Amino acid sequence: MKTAMTRRGQARMVLAMLGVMWTALPCATASAQRDRDGDPERARRLGGVPREVALEVTAVWNDPATRRVRGDFALAPTDTVRGDLAVLGGRARLAGVVTGQVVVLNGDAALVDGARIERSLTVIGGAFDSPERPNVGGEIRVWSAAYRYHEVGDTLVADLDFFSRWSSWMRDDERSSGRTRSDLLVTTAHTYNRVEGLPIYVGPRVRARSGDTRVRAEVFGIFRTGDALTWKRENLGHRVLFEVRQGNSAGVAIGGRLFDEVDAVEKWQLTDSEVGLNAFLFTRDYRDYWQRHGGQGYVSLFAGRGSELKASYGEERWSSRRARNVLSIVNDKVPWRVNPLAEDGVMKLLTVSATFDTRNSPKDPRAGWYLRGEYEHGDGTLAGVNTLLPTAPAPASDAAYSRALLDLRRYNRLGPNGSLNMRAVLGGWIDGDPLPAQRRFSVSGIDALPGFDFRRQLSDTDVGTCATGDEQAYAALGRPALCDRMALLQIEWKGDFRVNLFGDDDDLGDRRWVFGRVKADGAWVVFANSGRGWLVGPRDSDNLFYPKGGVADIKSWRTDLGGGFDFGNFGVYVAQAVSESGLSPNVYMRLSRRF
Repeated sequence: MKTAMTRRGQARMVLAMLGVMWTALPCATASAQRDRDGDPERARRLGGVPREVALEVTAVWNDPATRRVRGDFALAPTDTVRGDLAVLGGRARLAGVVTGQVVVLNGDAALVDGARIERSLTVIGGAFDSPERPNVGGEIRVWSAAYRYHEVGDTLVADLDFFSRWSSWMRDDERSSGRTRSDLLVTTAHTYNRVEGLPIYVGPRVRARSGDTRVRAEVFGIFRTGDALTWKRENLGHRVLFEVRQGNSAGVAIGGRLFDEVDAVEKWQLTDSEVGLNAFLFTRDYRDYWQRHGGQGYVSLFAGRGSELKASYGEERWSSRRARNVLSIVNDKVPWRVNPLAEDGVMKLLTVSATFDTRNSPKDPRAGWYLRGEYEHGDGTLAGVNTLLPTAPAPASDAAYSRALLDLRRYNRLGPNGSLNMRAVLGGWIDGDPLPAQRRFSVSGIDALPGFDFRRQLSDTDVGTCATGDEQAYAALGRPALCDRMALLQIEWKGDFRVNLFGDDDDLGDRRWVFGRVKADGAWVVFANSGRGWLVGPRDSDNLFYPKGGVADIKSWRTDLGGGFDFGNFGVYVAQAVSESGLSPNVYMRLSRRF
């Protein structure tokens, strides 16, 4: 009875905190609207951006006659824009004449003496600065709440429906980071999981900007709800960050951070929101975790949208985390998967990462390249676990290793409504001692090979996880990722489709799951995936070990085929393993693109 009461109390407390954070999700702050004569004394307060306004500004941007600008824009006193002007993600400084209306999305607008806008001015996700009586022929509307959207081809789609808003709320709103502000933040840290429950960040955050120089400072304490809301060391952590960034579209950033956080193994698979929802709703956690406590400094060079070269160096202490009996909604009586042991010790880490992004849209890419690469060198002392069967700690010893991870994607638009997309993920040990248990790899689950169950051992030598021996013994260890190296290839064909059961009034472009009139625009998808993991060593008869310079035989790779429907921030798919016989097809859902 005591246990039942504890879990009910825990459920009420966690759901209450979720409710508090739900109401604290990004919403509109104070914003003002002036009437036609621009009199600031006649301003009135506005709440969140109305649906009709979001649709209106989206239509302005998507109009072929509109002059569209991404980033900062300056209009000289002698210049004239004939027609409408729309600026996205930058500051608009207007000193000349615009004969139409002006829309500024996720940026600030400034009018100087002599500027004239013959129609209206709308600013969403920014501030407005002007002379006392700006020369604007129509109304002036300003919302500080961010304009939330995604891109389909060359057009914008306002995020108005439930699934779009959910996806926006689950990620940081980087578009609002350019404004100077300070606040006391209460938010969740990364994702709900079986070793922390709901981790909560509490602390001050300051973001300041002067010209092209931006400063960010954060001091957060971390409280982990775990399986009991108690104030003890296991439930406490911290994160402190300070960064100076010089440059707008390109520049340099220098920073440092101190941390006592829980980190995840194999974060390249699935998104935080998908992992957290599966854990909270269905008692399924598709990641493993370990503790990191230390500090690091870093420097990065950035250019354009999403392209960056970053180097960091730091020292941190690693330790294991245990799985706890945290709350879940469905299958609450089913025990959680054991969290595999991590190797404990102190490591000095040098990490170099690079990101290169030429996609036309990071949310719904139809064309371009995406490259994410990372090299890590660790040097220190570890009390390891047996890398093949991590059942007991080993004596502490010196350890030095190097590993790398590469994620390369190509998006090809082959027609107005079709695209062919390809992805290759390569990762693994490069040199030195064997990889620590928490830095190893596997190829399984709905993100990599959805036709195969998550880390299910199919034989005595499993090429998806590199597990050997008895499957029950492997399950008792928590089904850890054990591979030195892995490779994964994915390909998909996507084509658009539209469903509109009740006519098409106010058609302002592609819409994903608009519940009001049951519109369900999306894409159909067919795909194939193939990959496996392996260990580095002398070649063996079980095809599990390959030499340092070798790659696993392609005929031993696991392969699946599948298809489904992608509605932008929600997808339903079915996948069937074809390289193994006797396996049933898997039906699954995603809250993001496949890749």
